[in-house]
Amino acid sequence: MPSPTLALLLVFVVQAGPAPSDTLTRLPLLNGPEEDRIRVAQLRGDAPFGGFIIRSASSLLAPLPPAPSGLVLRWLAPELRLLRNSALPHSLNEGPLWAGRGLSGRLTGGLHARYGDLILILAPQGLGWENRPFQTASYPDLAPGRKRHALASAFHYPPGSMDLPQRLGESRQLFLDPGQSSLTFRRERVALGFATENLWWGPGIRNGLLMSAQAPGFPHLFVETGRPMGTPLGDLRARWTLGRLSESAYFDFDASNDHRSLSGLVLELTPWFDAGLSLGLARTVIAPSGSVPLDAALDAFRNVGRPAQEPGDTLLAPGPDQLFSVFGRWVFPEAGFEVYGEWGRAEQPASLREFLQIPQHSRGYTVGVQHVRPLGGENRLLRLQSEVTSLEPSQSFRVREVGEWYASRRVPQGYTHRGRVLGAAIGPSASSQWAAVDWMAPDWSVGAFLGRIRWEAEAHQSYLPEFRRADISLLPGVRGRAPLGRFRIDASYTYGLRLNYLFQAWPITPTRYRGVDIVNHTLAVTLSTGHP
Repeated sequence: MPSPTLALLLVFVVQAGPAPSDTLTRLPLLNGPEEDRIRVAQLRGDAPFGGFIIRSASSLLAPLPPAPSGLVLRWLAPELRLLRNSALPHSLNEGPLWAGRGLSGRLTGGLHARYGDLILILAPQGLGWENRPFQTASYPDLAPGRKRHALASAFHYPPGSMDLPQRLGESRQLFLDPGQSSLTFRRERVALGFATENLWWGPGIRNGLLMSAQAPGFPHLFVETGRPMGTPLGDLRARWTLGRLSESAYFDFDASNDHRSLSGLVLELTPWFDAGLSLGLARTVIAPSGSVPLDAALDAFRNVGRPAQEPGDTLLAPGPDQLFSVFGRWVFPEAGFEVYGEWGRAEQPASLREFLQIPQHSRGYTVGVQHVRPLGGENRLLRLQSEVTSLEPSQSFRVREVGEWYASRRVPQGYTHRGRVLGAAIGPSASSQWAAVDWMAPDWSVGAFLGRIRWEAEAHQSYLPEFRRADISLLPGVRGRAPLGRFRIDASYTYGLRLNYLFQAWPITPTRYRGVDIVNHTLAVTLSTGHP
């Protein structure tokens, strides 16, 4: 049987035939090459800054102009993303694509249409993965009403329950996903609609605490500002979202709790005194729900209590849970520099007094910088990037229960959709450090990067509290892009060294340990056509 990704490659070759350039447009997928080029243009002063920290593929896509006939149509240039992992899954911010062991692929295409105030983006994504076997850890839980699938996470049982399977099935798959599709009715002051696209809230390049491209996009209704609202403080943008989250097929065997509601509100303010500064806040609330009633949209304003503080170590009665963050981004185009950060809490404070006493309780954060400067000739740039994220348990665990980012005692599946975290790509209670350097020209670039991720710190402390067993990935690599005939290719190679995989390290002597270390080679290639 041929690999599913080879089938996607064949479809891409057929779709990428010649087409007039004025009928094609690129869809800027989150965490993709097109989004990266927009961000570099902002640092050079060639693109507007506002609205970028509340982003999606549709918000980054150039708007279609009105036409006398009423209908405007553009085809979305097809884009094929292929990844190959030699030993272990490695899949960060790939949207609905889960890159397991072996070859995996995602094909995006479709159309962008406008008729008056109605805007349609039809961007389904074909997905396939080889899904070769690798070592997993199983922890059978046979308690009545709580039996878990063999592929369910061994480290996310109550009280920190979560739908985070180690592997999505045990065989190769090929299927079609609604992908980055949306239908919007847009007027000057307000826009509303329905979408299945990924959302990214916050300024992070690698990790967004509440919304990112790590999970598949979830179906949702939305209302947002059509253009920035003028206020005495500056321009204000807002988005209100009501969505439906689904359980994966590899979590439990209870069909009555397969869906949840998500209510979210995000605000972004560009102060009147500096157009390069963006400040914002966001809150999301998830709740068990067989169907999603419209009044669940108000959950983002409701008090959900502090379920992690309830006595006991089991699941509580079903109810809502929340995440909250504040963020900012400051761009200095005259210097080609930006600094950004996001800080959040997994538990709402009981009072202002409590917040002032232990503000770091259940906190998570991302901070980063990016700088571009001319180097080696006209329109050639040197780019430097760095980002640090931490969701590890805070020191407030000494005085009260901390809980864990994306896990929940009230919602067994936690903050996930189809078995993937909606927030930071590194996942629950993890931390990461990342830096990169690139030499860039208008039609090519070459660079190198170095990353480190410490996985599942809460599980390490709870189940195997021995510092030598920390599960860590070291991720050096190279990347680049170049024209390839009428196509464009973006590629990267990562040498992944996984130390103490699944916390496996065994004593050799009383003072020496030997870890189960695995080398994983990841090759990622994106082929696209259309406008340069």
